[in-house]
Amino acid sequence: MAVILSLISAAIFGAGDFAGGLATKRTRVIEVVAGSHLVGLVGVALVAVFFADEFIARDFALGAAAGAFGGLGVALLYRRLAVGPMSVVAPLTAITSAAVPAAWGAATGDSLSPLAWVGVAVALVAIGAISRSGDDSGAPVTATVIIESLGAGVGFGTFFILIDATDAASSPWPVVGARLLTAVLLGGLVLSQPRLIESRDRATLGLIALTGVLDTGSNVIFLYATNIGDLTVVSVLSSLYPASTVLLARFVLGERMTSLQGAGFVLAIGATVLIALG
Repeated sequence: MAVILSLISAAIFGAGDFAGGLATKRTRVIEVVAGSHLVGLVGVALVAVFFADEFIARDFALGAAAGAFGGLGVALLYRRLAVGPMSVVAPLTAITSAAVPAAWGAATGDSLSPLAWVGVAVALVAIGAISRSGDDSGAPVTATVIIESLGAGVGFGTFFILIDATDAASSPWPVVGARLLTAVLLGGLVLSQPRLIESRDRATLGLIALTGVLDTGSNVIFLYATNIGDLTVVSVLSSLYPASTVLLARFVLGERMTSLQGAGFVLAIGATVLIALG
């Protein structure tokens, strides 16, 4: 069941990235992130009020800390993607975001079969292949590119680790904590700069809202997956989210899929089978 939930989380998160990307073409990144996190906060708070077994202050605080690391990851990723090279930044960030919690899970007691470990290794390769874009901007691969890409991946990976450390009974309150922190910080930034606040058409607002629902929903599903499965497996499979983004870009926008990305999809399927069998 954890494998299925992880793949669902990846699919939803990738769809959220796609919606967020479309919204970013229409307005500023800060507005998209702040607005989507606010929408996500409202939605997950309502879910928590009605469905959580109990509120645990420690878990709420862990969620807030996770939100801080996740927000740092987003900031570094967007900053680096803006100047490129995307073909290096995207896969390096994605692989790191999967490898960090996988290594943590292995160090803290996740016991997987040899077959499952092979699946994890194959999945990491698949993540890199699917994430690699056709960017040919010519931007140099400097130490800053590597450090900030790794930093983004570590931020996301730490988010996964902290969320996994919470008690199942408090789900999804930790995600509320994460979204509350980022919504307050980003919302304050937007409000402090009036020039960022402009009227938006309904399509743009709809994309921002959809991004918030999908992004937060994927985090909630990830949380439930870690409650019943190993962090190593859940984090790696959830990090296959670029597959969903690439497929939507292919069928909705007509973007071409590279042969490397196609190979990545095959590897992802194989990795999932190996992990499930293991």
